[in-house]
Order: sequence, then structure tokens, then C-alpha cells
Amino acid sequence: MSRPLAIAVFLVLAVPAAAQQGVNPIHPVFAPLDAAGKKVRTVEEMSAEKTCGACHDAAYIAAHTDHKAPRAAATCIQCHVSGARLDIRPERLDAEGKLTRESIRIGTPRAANCAACHGLVLDVGAPVLLPASFEGAPASGRTWSLTRGEGAIVAPQRMADSFLDLEGKESLSAPWDVHAAKLVDCVACHYARNSPARTDGKQGSLRYLTADPRRQTQAEFLVRPDHRFAEQDCRACHDPMKAHAFLPYRERHMEVLSCTVCHASAPMGPAAEMVDATVVTAVGGPSVRYRNVERRAGDTINTATIRPLRPLLVERVESDGVRRVAPVNLVSRYRWVSRADGADVPFETVARAWLTGGGHAPEVVSALDADRDGRIDEAELRLDTAHKTDLIAARLRALGIEDPVVVGNLDAHPLAHGISTRDRALKNCSACHAEDSRLSDDYLVASYLPGGRPPRPPEGARVVLAGTIAPSPTGGLVLQRDREAAPGSLHVLGHSRQAWTNRIGFLAFLSVLLGVTVHGGLRYALRRKRGHVEHATGEKEYVFGRYERLWHWTMAVTGIVLIVTGLEVHGTGKWALMSLPTAVAIHNAFAVILVVNGFLALFYHLTTAAIRNFIPHPRGFVARALEHMTYQARGIFYGESHPRNAAGQKLNPLQQVTYLALLNVLFPLQIVTGALIWAVGKWPAVASAVGGLHHVAPVHNLGAWLFLTFFVLHVYLVSTGRTPTDHLKSMITGYQHVEADGTEPEGAES
Repeated sequence: MSRPLAIAVFLVLAVPAAAQQGVNPIHPVFAPLDAAGKKVRTVEEMSAEKTCGACHDAAYIAAHTDHKAPRAAATCIQCHVSGARLDIRPERLDAEGKLTRESIRIGTPRAANCAACHGLVLDVGAPVLLPASFEGAPASGRTWSLTRGEGAIVAPQRMADSFLDLEGKESLSAPWDVHAAKLVDCVACHYARNSPARTDGKQGSLRYLTADPRRQTQAEFLVRPDHRFAEQDCRACHDPMKAHAFLPYRERHMEVLSCTVCHASAPMGPAAEMVDATVVTAVGGPSVRYRNVERRAGDTINTATIRPLRPLLVERVESDGVRRVAPVNLVSRYRWVSRADGADVPFETVARAWLTGGGHAPEVVSALDADRDGRIDEAELRLDTAHKTDLIAARLRALGIEDPVVVGNLDAHPLAHGISTRDRALKNCSACHAEDSRLSDDYLVASYLPGGRPPRPPEGARVVLAGTIAPSPTGGLVLQRDREAAPGSLHVLGHSRQAWTNRIGFLAFLSVLLGVTVHGGLRYALRRKRGHVEHATGEKEYVFGRYERLWHWTMAVTGIVLIVTGLEVHGTGKWALMSLPTAVAIHNAFAVILVVNGFLALFYHLTTAAIRNFIPHPRGFVARALEHMTYQARGIFYGESHPRNAAGQKLNPLQQVTYLALLNVLFPLQIVTGALIWAVGKWPAVASAVGGLHHVAPVHNLGAWLFLTFFVLHVYLVSTGRTPTDHLKSMITGYQHVEADGTEPEGAES
């Protein structure tokens, strides 16, 4: 038996029925009523609104529900009755026309009730398979928003045990949904807002109360339940600050990121890219294109290979009212609409315009069959030209539809279900912090445009699609995003490029690197040309004290570590030295060492008056500076002696100016900006006070480039002593060679 046939047989024979709702011993018996309020004896005649409205305030419920037209039109029976259908048979009715107690299986909505419209929600023991209706003709109210929209399957079974062909299936030992595995039902998060058992928020208009202990009675609630269901955030049950210890700046992460960014990062269900209900497939359903399904000719959806979905990260207002970066899946939905009244054309009518005698109408095949093989394949089943669109519109008009037109909508489905175990959570920091991270991924909006019409963007302000919607190479649309930006205008370390500071800093670094390369090359060439030079006999003088050398090497090591870890943070994903959390932790630790060492050095130089070495004497300063500049530009190449410093000073004028700028401008600037970056991560409220990291991080980045530039120049100047290692030795031993006439040896500069 072939694999597709075996699966089909299994679906028919082996799928167990969902657990039946138990008999409700409290609910009063009632008579089914029709729209006129008369008793009926068949389910087809019954009006759910009139029947349930006999006791419940149906008008209030209809005005306070998320399940109403045009988005949805769920009835009380669909949500609260087992099997979404009352058992109205003559033997189930008493002499007064009321249902017997055994027939009243009414209660809180169960997972099976939600699954009837939203997607694949399974109990323990049920096989994980997509039913034939998944790609068939759309049933009333059947949106598949959970599975087709989010790529989510809510089931306690292991993914490896499913009958779907999943990529890397053998390693998927986690359940499809960890909440289902823990017996957490849909109503744990989606419940009536005014339920006395669940209400924790403020009731009424008492402004001085932050939490209101008053509750409706159960009777009041049952008469008027508020069906604008709660959308519980993960934080309602989980405290993210009690976990995620591996994250640097976890306070900032939790402030700006939805939990689903990492915990719903790769759903394994088939997620739609486009649902085109303007066309009809050979099996009578709309054409559905998936983002993560690889399908060969003849494959069913159950035998096609399903890869992890890569969602789009956008700024979204979550249920607690906070804007956070969250994953969504964009689905373009196209349908026929009658322009006369704006009503959707029933899909049954669309199917009649396409199909005759169990297949596509010959006229339709003739217009769409590009390869002339007598059938319409998937690539041909699209209204991508005016001729094709006009043909179907004419056939719809012939069926009584007035002025049919193609309409498209772009729906953004937040990924909030199908949460797997923590071992499948995203832990790769490069996924967001690298330059080419998923924060700036382009996202396909539609592979083609039915009727030549672009889909209308999502309504409301809950989702912000930052970017530009542009034509794609296939004739559709793609959302193009700024490669350096991030959702919500966030500045993401390692991803946000700070273009102007990078350009200025790199130009300074490159200029100094080229300068010292040319300068050193000329020195080397001219010294080889002169041959060996005998230096005048001199003596060693103790120039650098023990603390000065300790301070210098501490600063040197700290600076090198800060540069290396800073490059790791700035170029996340490019280097393999360490992970981003490790780089951030080391960077912060050595930043503290740098600050402490700097303050100790300031205290030392002030108390010992050594600070005078850094302050130039005004008298003759310009002349001395020009003398040293002339020496570096000419004299050093001809073996001349280094100009002497002012009496009692270790540093020459050029060094004094450099260190004054370094210690009084660049060093404090890096401390302040680095501290602000740390504070923003530790206390997210600081971000608002400083306008985010958009201003602080680029300045810190520029300072890092200047420090790197200084480091290159400093290392080169160390080699300009009497020998290339003379100055290096003096900073190790403290002793420096001084010629008999009191001048420094040839090329002395540090």
C-alpha cells in the first residue's frame, strides 16, 4: 500500500473521537426554539440566539464578543455544546418539548470546540495528522487561524511521533505544545473577562481603586458573560526574571521582547503565505501557498516536508498594552466580493464558476492551461492577468453576482500558540544581534497578485510593519526592511551599525595605520642604508616607578580586552572567540577594572604631584612642539638625537596634548556612555530618559574606534627608541637609557 493511501485509511479508521462533554447536572432543561420563539423538534429549525436567549442576555453577549461577523460568527452551541451540535431527536424530547437531562451536554468551552474553527487541537492519544478538510472547501466559521495562520499544532504528543513529514523529525522529542502536555486548556488563557472566578482587574469607575475586591455574583455572570475573551500574556503565569540568567541585560530583554520571540521561534506546523479563494483547486478548495512546506508532485499535505517556520519580527502591542518585538506570520487572503453591496461571494458560488462535472470547466482550462497539457497545475492556478480575472468575473455574473471584484487583505498572525519545551527555545544571540540577523529579514507578502491587486495592510495599530512593500521578482510583493534598523526603532547591539561613527572611526584608524606603516617603512629603509650606528655611551636612569608601571600595564591589558570584547559585541556572528553573553560579561568586568584603575591613578598623580608631567609649560610650548614634530617628520630618519623635554618632565609636548585629550575627554566619555548603556540594560526606564541607545551607543562606538587608533599609534611609537624594544624594556624595568649630555637616545618617544 502506498504511503498517502495508508495515511488516508488511517485517518478514516483510527482517529478517535474527541472526549465528549459530560452531562451538565446544573443547567436547567429547556426547549429548543426557532427564530420566532416557537418550540421545534429538529436541530435545523432551532435558533441558537432565541434558545439560549431565553435565559441569557443574548443582545449583551452579541455586543460584547470577539466572535461576531464579519471576522467570525460562532454561536453559543458551537462553543459550549459537545460536538458543536445539540442532540435534538424525538426520543431526546419530553412531553413539553424540552430536552432531557441526558441531552444537555453544555459547559465551559473545551479544546475540541476551539479546534472546530481555529485549527489542530488534539487530546492525548489522537494521532497528529492534518485532516482532509485542511485543504478542502472552507466550512462555515472554519478559519484555520491557529494552524494555517501561526503554524501551530496544539497537542501533547511528541513531534517525532506524529505522522507528518517534519524536517529533522528523528531529533524532535519535544511535545507539540508544552501547555497541552501539562493539561493546560484553552480557557486557562482565553476566558470571559468578567468571570467572578478569574476577575482580578478593576471594576466600575472607582478611580481611587487599583484592584477592586467586588465581584459579580455567579448568577449575574451567567446572564451577562463578557465574551471579549482575555488574551493572557506569558507573564500572567511565568516570571521571566526568575529564569534567563544566561541573558545579559535580561531586564531590557524582557521589557522590549515578547516571550514568543524565543519560545515560538520555529513552529513546525504548515504556515500559509497566501490563501487565494479567488480560484478553486481540483478538490474544491482555495489555493494555499505555504511558507515552510516543500511539496513534490502528488504529495498530500501530510506527506510533504515541513520545515521550521522563520517568522517576521515586528513591533506589536501585547495584551498588557506594552509595545514589544514579537513574531508574526503574514498571510495574504484573496476573495471575490460583490462591489454592489460589499458582501463576500460565497465560496460555493465561486466553485460553481470554476468547476463543472467534477473538474475545471473547459473554458477555464483553456484560459489558464499555459503548457497545454489539458489540466491546470499549481503554477497555472492563479488570476494573474486581466484576461483570466475578467473570465471568472463574467462567469460569476452569469451566476447572479453583481459586479464581482477581487479583494485582498494582509493578516498578521501573532505566534502565540504551539509553545514547545525550553530546549527548543532560541538561544543563539546571533539570530538577533548579528548584522544580518532576522530583525532585518525581507519577508514575502504575496507570491503573485490575484486580479493585480495588492493586499490591504492589517487594520488597527497593534502591529507595525516597518519597511517598504515592493514588487518581488515573481510578480508579487515583498516587505523590504532597513538592514541597519530594528523593529520599534530599537538599537540592538551587534545589529545596529552606527554607520556614521563606523565611517569616521575607521577612517581615523586607517589613516593612522597607513601613516605608521609608511613612517616605519621609511625608517627601516634609511637605517639599512646608513648601516650600523654607534650610540653615545649613556647611563640608566630610573624613570618609571613601580606604581606607574603597574598602572600602565593594567590599563594596557584592560584596554586590549575591552577592544577585543567590544569587537565581539559589535560584530556578533562574525568572530568565533566567545559567545555574546560571555563577551558582554567580560567587557563589563574589565570596564569596572578600567574605571577603578583610572580613579586610583588620578588619586596617585594628585597626591604625588606627578600630575605635573601631563600639564605642558606655556612658555616655549609651541616652539618645543614644532621641534618634536620636525624631528618626527625629518630628524628621526637621519639618526638625529631626540629633542630634550622640558626640565623635570617625562613627557614631550605632543605626548602631553595627546594624554590630556585621552584622559580628560575620551576616557570620561567612554566611561559615561558605557555606564549609560549598562544602565539602560539594567533599568529599562533609563532608556526613555536618554532617548534610547540611538545617541549613546554611536558615541561609545566612535570612542572605541579612537581608542583603537591610539593603541596602534602608541604601539608604533614604542618602537622609536634607541632600539625597537628600548621603551618596552623601560616600562618593564623602570630604567631608561640617557645619553651623557642629558638628552634622550635616538628616536625616544612613547
